[in-house]
Amino acid sequence: MSTDPLPEQAEVIGPLVFVPNPDYPYPFPVPRPPRFWMEETTGRLAAAVEHYMQGEPLTADELEVIKIYLTQYLERAVIEGSADRKRLLSRIPRLRTTRDVERFADELSEVGVEPF
Repeated sequence: MSTDPLPEQAEVIGPLVFVPNPDYPYPFPVPRPPRFWMEETTGRLAAAVEHYMQGEPLTADELEVIKIYLTQYLERAVIEGSADRKRLLSRIPRLRTTRDVERFADELSEVGVEPF
């Protein structure tokens, strides 16, 4: 296990470590911008997103890190005024398959949230 110190700007969310990347700025001014999956440095989230994007079945671990990612993203993202953020957040724990994540991402895009 590495004992290297985390960069000053790093943010740890569960097992994931995010470091801001100037190539992926969040386009809206918010106090705590959502972290993009490309900013995650352990590699766990990138591997899970890769499988998701290829339509492959997700392992339990991959599904868990995607849920953590989606939760932080949805909690922080600018969202359409009429959208029910609390209801959307309550759906994340019930995601079980790649297809569930795909449907949920489609629903998020309808309210202006594009996590992938």
